[in-house]
Amino acid sequence: MKVNILQEDLQKGFSLGQRFIASRPQLPILADFLLETDRGQLKLSATDLNLGISIWLDAKVEEEGKIAVPARDISEFVAYLQGELRLKTEKQILRVISPRAEANFAGMKGEEFPQPPQGEEKNKIIIPTPQLTLAVGEVSFAAAHDETRPVLEGILWKLTPSGYQLVATDGYRLAWKKVAEKQALKSEEEFLVPARSFAEVAKLVEGEEKLAVTWDKQKSQIIFQWPRFQLTSRLLAGEFPDYQKIVPQESKVQVFLDQQEFLTAIRAVSVFARQAANIVILDFQPKQVVIQANAPQVGQNQARVPIRLEGEPLKVAFNYRFLLDFLNNLPAEEKEIVIKLNDPLAPVVFSRDGDPSLLHLIMPVRLDH
Repeated sequence: MKVNILQEDLQKGFSLGQRFIASRPQLPILADFLLETDRGQLKLSATDLNLGISIWLDAKVEEEGKIAVPARDISEFVAYLQGELRLKTEKQILRVISPRAEANFAGMKGEEFPQPPQGEEKNKIIIPTPQLTLAVGEVSFAAAHDETRPVLEGILWKLTPSGYQLVATDGYRLAWKKVAEKQALKSEEEFLVPARSFAEVAKLVEGEEKLAVTWDKQKSQIIFQWPRFQLTSRLLAGEFPDYQKIVPQESKVQVFLDQQEFLTAIRAVSVFARQAANIVILDFQPKQVVIQANAPQVGQNQARVPIRLEGEPLKVAFNYRFLLDFLNNLPAEEKEIVIKLNDPLAPVVFSRDGDPSLLHLIMPVRLDH
């Protein structure tokens, strides 16, 4: 392999690729980048076997080839270089040459590196990225971060010919987003995609209009592709909770309040809630909700927000972090929040007035008194 490439372009590729290198690789080669020529460009790949990426970088290719090299060492060295770099392979050695420095890296045969899958054309759809990025942001925070419950670390992605749904839950809260977008599907498809995988896609597709999605259920893989990137993710196995049964179909009490005022009030009360097991109490009264936290060693505070109440007054306690996660991930628009309740310990449903596409459910906290 003989390739000329700008240091800036190569370093950007390395910086992205390092996010996909496992901190404790199962195999030595998984601590490497795969560098290979492809389509007149330099292709960089990295994987931890659960999540992998391929990046195509602009380069002048003089001779084809590929090699796997230690990711951390070559990234650190290239970060100190400037200008145009020349990459040359000599057997299993990669030479990196710059105007003022050069180094030889002992590598491994590129054929030993896990090859990224190509996907099947019969299982392929095109997704507009702005809607997907927004939807991922509105649900991904509700997924669990608990390796003992891997199913809950995923986002359920249900595709139909008329659109798709994303659902995430950690057992204490649930986020459910519906997107109307016609798909070239003859039947429904359902995937359990790790939340981390969707988060990486959302970061990387910024500025792109569309991406292609292919899948292979037999290999438990899903592939996201756009012009300079391919991200491959392992699909999670297991039974996702029956989320439709969790959501209450009726409510005795409905509360309407301003989204931004509610967010500001929760932030203010959180200062004390952090010292009180993260608990905030929402006292829904006829014309206002009184939000309070009581931290015996610090003190107590409260905030008031005007509301429109339909039903009887009710007092409910929550983990304030769950409320903030929901509110912080909503578009910053002048909208009303709708809260649907039944009793102090029943699941509470949050949505935005006039927006049936998004639903958030939070389990209340039981108070000792």
